[in-house]
Amino acid sequence: MTEEETVTRLKQAAEAKRATEQAAAKKFEDAVVVALLEGLKPKTVAEATGYSYETIRRIARANDIGRLREPTVTSRKKAQPGDESSA
Repeated sequence: MTEEETVTRLKQAAEAKRATEQAAAKKFEDAVVVALLEGLKPKTVAEATGYSYETIRRIARANDIGRLREPTVTSRKKAQPGDESSA
């Protein structure tokens, strides 16, 4: 096999690897979205997958899934209109 043929084979293998990784990432993301929409808590998804809570949160945000948890007491107070003491 010539050097050119070997390089062509390497490029094809690298492209196939990238395509497989992208497909696997999409499948993983879809599974995370389904789990969250079915009511699984992000912490549970993170523990089950071995990915961080932050990764799960980013996947949720990228797929337009709303809040993953209720706002904290402090956040709710800040969100109330007309409460000048929290500003």
